[in-house]
Amino acid sequence: MVPGLTTTVDQHKLSSLPSDGVTAVQFQPGKATPQFLVASSWDCTVRIYDVASGSQRMMYQHSTPVLDTTFSDTVHVLSGALRGDLKLFDCNTNQCEWLTRSHTRVLPLTQQLGSCTRAISTMHYNPTIQACITGSWDCTVRMWDPRASSSSNNALGDKGGAMSVHRQPNTVYTMDSIRHNLVVGTAGRHVLIWDLRQMHAPVEQRESSLRYQTRCIRCFPNGQGYILGSIEGRIAVEMFDPSPEAQKKKYAFKCHRVKEENMEIIYPVTAIAFHQGYNTFA
Repeated sequence: MVPGLTTTVDQHKLSSLPSDGVTAVQFQPGKATPQFLVASSWDCTVRIYDVASGSQRMMYQHSTPVLDTTFSDTVHVLSGALRGDLKLFDCNTNQCEWLTRSHTRVLPLTQQLGSCTRAISTMHYNPTIQACITGSWDCTVRMWDPRASSSSNNALGDKGGAMSVHRQPNTVYTMDSIRHNLVVGTAGRHVLIWDLRQMHAPVEQRESSLRYQTRCIRCFPNGQGYILGSIEGRIAVEMFDPSPEAQKKKYAFKCHRVKEENMEIIYPVTAIAFHQGYNTFA
């Protein structure tokens, strides 16, 4: 995104919309023209849409509102809910294909990978380490292997089925990762940078450069930094490199503000997305 730049885009309304607020949307990865779009909602559903036709292709449910969803590859969808449960769904078969040692076991509809003690508020699949990373209101970040068998998950019962659990200083609101960098935004305006190869402690803990609560974080596609949005309608562009030269490149700006009758109405930044072709963001 370039401040002040205005562009015109085509808009298409999808059919079979959720009956409550949408919490997350994501296009199918790995394709120049995605076939699927996944959307999670407060109505406890995850819906997979056909991008070309705008029609709903598949839907599955959680027992509580779904706060985030993501693809782990071109056909598998992961979703996390208010109750803390994590599910995996196969778009090809409407079933879960679960690898157990040398054979594949097919389970009906969805497979619950595990759970957190409170809501899964944010999630991301990192292809570099081939793991799903979740952040929760229970002040933890957890690593999950979608390829693991259900028996392996049961063996990790003390971690809710996760491969590893990493404590955070406060409630986790948002996070993103690129290659081996993980950025976590929590309550109290904490921003933690982790190395996914060495998760015993964060590489760096920062305070957000924005005055109000962090709402969303997205990493640069080139891995050099991240974008942070707040509830006050502001964006901060930050660099991973802590050197003074790199830190001179960071900046912030206002957005999502409307003036009406001599009053300025400020809206929170609820989502950030990069265009993979142009490396611009919206």
